[in-house]
Amino acid sequence: MRHFLFLILFFCYTSVFSNIAVYFNYGVFNTSNNKPYLETYLTISGNTVKFLPISGGYQANVNIAWKILKGTEIVKASRYNLMSPIALDTLTLPSFIDNQRFSLENGQYTLELVVTDNANPELKSTHSEKITIALNRNRQIYNSDIQILESFKKSTAQTALTKSGYDLIPYNINYYPNNQNALKFYIETYNLDTVIGKGSKFVYAYYVENSENFQKQIGLSGFQKQTANKINPLLAQFDITPLATGNYNLVIEVKDSLNKIQAQKKWFFQRQSDAKQMANYENVNIRTIEDFFNTIQNTDSLKQFIECLWPISSTKEREWQQIQTKRKESNLMRSYLVGYWKQEAADTTDALQLWYNYYKQVLEANALLKCGKQKGYYTDRGRVYLQYGKPDQRNQVNSEPGTYPYEIWQYYRIYDRATKRFFTNKKFVFANFAIADDCYKLIHSEVKGEIYDERWRFRLVNRTQQSTNVDETKPGGTYGNHMDDNFNSPR
Repeated sequence: MRHFLFLILFFCYTSVFSNIAVYFNYGVFNTSNNKPYLETYLTISGNTVKFLPISGGYQANVNIAWKILKGTEIVKASRYNLMSPIALDTLTLPSFIDNQRFSLENGQYTLELVVTDNANPELKSTHSEKITIALNRNRQIYNSDIQILESFKKSTAQTALTKSGYDLIPYNINYYPNNQNALKFYIETYNLDTVIGKGSKFVYAYYVENSENFQKQIGLSGFQKQTANKINPLLAQFDITPLATGNYNLVIEVKDSLNKIQAQKKWFFQRQSDAKQMANYENVNIRTIEDFFNTIQNTDSLKQFIECLWPISSTKEREWQQIQTKRKESNLMRSYLVGYWKQEAADTTDALQLWYNYYKQVLEANALLKCGKQKGYYTDRGRVYLQYGKPDQRNQVNSEPGTYPYEIWQYYRIYDRATKRFFTNKKFVFANFAIADDCYKLIHSEVKGEIYDERWRFRLVNRTQQSTNVDETKPGGTYGNHMDDNFNSPR
């Protein structure tokens, strides 16, 4: 879901439209018959349109015109008038909302929107946006967009606001001021019945994390147990009163009976609050790399800060790091860390900022790429992520016939932090042979110095096929899988 409320400065915001204040976003959903549809949400600020006197009060009237184009062809068009609620006076003018649904096939579209005040036709706002519809994923679990809500209630009649038996009132900005303390949301998950089996147990796990260091926020998590169907809806909410000012993600995960994450969706939002900020490392009193590490008194924390350097270190550096972590002498570990980051920074950048940027990536790897209790930076995926950076393309294949779950990462241009070398157009292949956990092993890479195996495809299917011919690199009879397509064109 896209939120077209752009933040000009931190917590200072304006709407996309410059004349009438129109807050617009959208979501893509699917039906039980695999008919994708685009759902649009508009909120029109009552203070920016003209209310005229009518019987019983004052009312605004705007004209809304939609066009959806595929290339130059108009595939959907609609024009109608939208009336505001009746205001008793002109001192408090209510905002009003509009929801529309457009059935669309998968593809690339351009949405054009014009909102005109009928009481003042010169007051007009327009918007154009590229939209991609990409649902109907056979034999794959996937989510709709997350719909953020102002409120919800059980429906008494089917309307454009109704989903899964509830009327859902959209909340069309990703900013929560101090007086807005309820984070309410809705999402749908598709194909659980096909992949894990109809009636199988699974869990929706949802929580709020800091968007900068990916730390879960205490007290802001929940779960809901469900049984797998063609479409599974989740409607839930948080009280975010204790959430301090900052940038956050709402995270929704779908976990099977083995606690394996089958699908995940995130939504970014900003919060302004009088609540006390939870402690974090980027303290305003810390000005230098020495300041930072001198504040760390816990030996285990210092040990972890050294261990997490492993993916970006040379062989010689790793030997020194092992010595430091075995001795566990706080002063020596601090001295080593300060020296390491000063050497990395040299005269080109600030050592403290360099460390902050790297440690944020470490936290992300620990949160998203861990293996059981093993830290993310010790896993193959986490090591590659930290050593070479975030991939330009990451293709995750969890349920292809005859293969173990696997991932293909592609880098258009990468820098190896450990060897200080650049590479272009390189790929990595990871496989999860245990299936029950999230431990992916690197089985093939095109980067010099990494594992290279021309027969990596056999490793993905060796539970169903074997070959003793060492010159044979591609297994035959792999009906229904797309290893070569996924490798040649990761997406």
